[in-house]
Amino acid sequence: MVLIAGFGLSFTVFAEASSIPDWVKNNAKWWSEGNISEADYITSLEYLIQNGIIDLPTPITEVTATQTMYSDEERAQSFRVTISNIIKPLPVHFFEKFELTSSTAGDADDPRGRMYDFRDPPSFFLESVPSVDKAPFYDFVADWMNRGDLLNEFDVDVDVLDGTGSVIQTWAFTTCDIVSYGTYLQDTVFIYQFSGAQDSEIRDRASFTCTGVNLETP
Repeated sequence: MVLIAGFGLSFTVFAEASSIPDWVKNNAKWWSEGNISEADYITSLEYLIQNGIIDLPTPITEVTATQTMYSDEERAQSFRVTISNIIKPLPVHFFEKFELTSSTAGDADDPRGRMYDFRDPPSFFLESVPSVDKAPFYDFVADWMNRGDLLNEFDVDVDVLDGTGSVIQTWAFTTCDIVSYGTYLQDTVFIYQFSGAQDSEIRDRASFTCTGVNLETP
């Protein structure tokens, strides 16, 4: 292996030493000592390239990512929530955010706060921008605020849907109740802006605790 350098470049030549003419070796030495001109030294490098003794590296013009990319139709896009096992049927609703929680999770920035700890009773919250179409859900929450101990616990299915509306997975919670609810102003710009506007927005959040959960797939 021979290393030839010059003009800020270096070429590693994997070849028998005898394949490089002596006059080329001498030119490299003489050029480094200032005994020959750059033009003469370039001539010796051109000779090596033209005769296949050294290969110039091919520039990288395209990078192919190894990560698989999914279209909007293929990847998860929305959460569909169905509350069942109640006397009065409740319409299906879509929520902007569904997040699992755990009593052993750390602070809000801890990734464990977005996971279900199998050792704990399952719990989660739903978050969205308040809208008129969710009025039946708000009435349901109000009943639990006023008469929670007198009501029967219910079941909640949270479907994770792709862009075509097909179910990717379902979190099936059983024997649940609502433990907290609130409406608030999110005035930190660019942080989880459900509306897509570069402005503040009003949101609401309902927290649930249950006795059981199953992760189901179609």
